[in-house]
Parts: sequence; C-alpha cells; structure tokens
Amino acid sequence: MVAVVYQAYPGGPPQMYYVPAHSAHVQSNGGILDGVRAKIRELASTDKLEGFSLKQTFSQAFSKHTPEETEEYMMVGASRTTPPLEMVETGWPKPWMFFRLLTLFVVSTAALFGVWKFTGNTPMVPAVLIMGAFGVPLATLVLIFEMNTPRNVSVFVVGKLFVMGGLAALCAVSFEYMTDIAGKMPGVVEETAKFAMVLLVIRSQRYKYELNGILFGAAVGAGFAAFETTFYGLIDSFLPTLIHSLAHMQTGAAIDTAMQAMVDNLIIRGIMAPFGHVVWTAIAAGAFWRVKGSRPTSMSMLMDSRFVKAFIIPVAMHTLWDLSILVPTISTPVSACLWIGTGLTSWYVLFGLVQQGLHQVRDEQKSQLQSTLAHVEATLGLGVRNSALQPQGTAGV
Repeated sequence: MVAVVYQAYPGGPPQMYYVPAHSAHVQSNGGILDGVRAKIRELASTDKLEGFSLKQTFSQAFSKHTPEETEEYMMVGASRTTPPLEMVETGWPKPWMFFRLLTLFVVSTAALFGVWKFTGNTPMVPAVLIMGAFGVPLATLVLIFEMNTPRNVSVFVVGKLFVMGGLAALCAVSFEYMTDIAGKMPGVVEETAKFAMVLLVIRSQRYKYELNGILFGAAVGAGFAAFETTFYGLIDSFLPTLIHSLAHMQTGAAIDTAMQAMVDNLIIRGIMAPFGHVVWTAIAAGAFWRVKGSRPTSMSMLMDSRFVKAFIIPVAMHTLWDLSILVPTISTPVSACLWIGTGLTSWYVLFGLVQQGLHQVRDEQKSQLQSTLAHVEATLGLGVRNSALQPQGTAGV
C-alpha cells in the first residue's frame, strides 16, 4: 500500500488515504491524454474529477417542473431565501433551468426571424439581433448560476454584473485596443479587463465561496459575450453586407441578404458562446476567490501563485481561440481544432474548480458540525463528566 495525501482544495485540511502500489503506479504512468490532464490540473491547482457524469449532471434538464417551483427556484440570495449551511447540497449539482431559458431564446429568435421572412418588416432586424446575441450567453450564465449550490447570490447581483461588468469590460477593451500592441494580445487584454470588472463591481465580503467567484466571473463574461456578439452581428455582418448588396440589387433584396448574413453570424457565435468568454472569466474569478475567501481584496492575492497559474489558462485559451485572427494563414480545419480543444479544456478546468468549491462547502459543513457538537458538550458538561467517569488505569491509553 502507498500513502497518498489528498487536499480537497488549496488551503483545505490535508487527508491521507492508502491505495495499492500498482494502482499508484498505473496512475502515474498513464497515456498522453492523462498526462495532459494532469498538467492542466497542476496548473489550475485542481484535483481529478470524482463522481462526475455529464449524463447525471444534466439528468434534470428534460424533467417537468411546475411554474411555482420554477419561480421559487430563482428566488435566492437574500437573507430569507439563502438556505442554512447544513442544508446546502455538496454533491454534483443537477441544473435544469438553463435548458428552459435556452429553448425560450432559440424558439423566440426563430419565431422573430420567421415573422420577418413573412412580413419583411424592417424593425424586426434589431429584435432578431438582440435575441440571437443574448440567448446562449444568458443560458450558459444560468447554468453556472445553478452550480452555485450555497444559493447565496441573488439574481439582482448577477444581473448587475452581467450589464455593468460586461459593458465596462467592453469599454475598457475598446480604449486599450487604441494601441497597436494591445490589439495583438486579445487574450491578455480582454481577460484582464473582464476580471478587473469583477473586482470593481463586487466589494462585499459576504461572498466567500469559490463557487461565488465562479458565478461572478461567468456573469461578466456572459455580458461581454452578449454585447460583443451584438456588435459583430450588426457591424461585421449586417451593415457591410447591406452596403455591398445595395450596389447590385433592390433595397428589399439587399436587406434580405444582409439579414441572412447576420443570422448566420449569430448562429455560429451562439454555438461557440458557451466555450469562450463565459467560462474563461469564470475560471479567473473562481481561482481568485479560492485565494480571497471572505477577506478584503489585496495586492498580495493577485500575486498568489495559485491564482497566477490558473489565470494563465483563460489567457492561453483565449489567445489560441483567436490565433486565426492573429495569424490569418492558419487553415479553417486547424482553427476548428483549436476552438474545440480550447473549449473542452476550459470546461474541464471549470468543472475542477466547481468540484473544489463543493469540497470547500462540505469542509465548512463538517467544521460547523464539529463546532456545534463541541459547544453542546461543553454546555452539558459532557467533557468533564466523561473525564471523571474514565477509569484512572486507562488514562494513558
């Protein structure tokens, strides 16, 4: 047997358990993929996923829920709606609300587009643009909102981060891109701006859990992604196509062509949205809250190696994601492989941080229970009584 030290999260209580020597040998000499995963976990300071199953995690997505249950499900975060610590679930969450929101946005966008195709009513263009740009980022944000098992963050706080954080980060990036060197480092510039907005908007020390930080980062990332997609849909697709088409066809036909180009852009960015800004900023903020906890933010936390190493991951993933923009000669298949690889890697890291957050809550539950038991024993005098009743001959046993 070989002793293995296990730590649920950095700074948490170390625990020792024993495994057969051959098992430890196999684990340390896995394949290339296992080696890559181990390096990613080492950089992110996370452990191997335990008990995680996509099928089980999303098993409630298609189940039925009453309107009353749906309303109560989102009423969390206030003093009267935050569950006591002992009632918080510490197993893998089973989110379901996100799927309903995603379905609502997809159906609504398709309906608006269908009405426009049938009527040709030009004012439908911005409606399609907004619904298409905001749908997937918001649904992904709700997914991470459901993973915040302490249920101590309200919809109001999340909405404030989504709007204020997303817009402020977009404005900050716009100013930074006025310099040539910043335009060549989108990963560094955008991830730094989004993370900075999380720290500026959230000042309260009541949010001490790593899961809280993950949610805060996801909210700012979702806002950034939604507003950015609105920009690309309008400025990068609709207007250029419209201007070009007006030189060759009638106004109605030109709008049709521009609208189709915009919808194609929205579909592509919608499919890619869950694997970009939302998860990247969630990783950065989650890693920081792992260091911060309930303490006030300080410069030393930003220099902590656990945060710095984890922050490298979203920066690197973002840089690889945009590599085709920085290096236009890269082929489409290579770009597609980079998008898939960075997206899966980002979620793998995020699930590792979520697992740490769940372990953090579990350890706090145990600590609270032990403290309560010790208090009860002291109040009832059980400790003194047990000492008095203990045989003197066994005092040293």
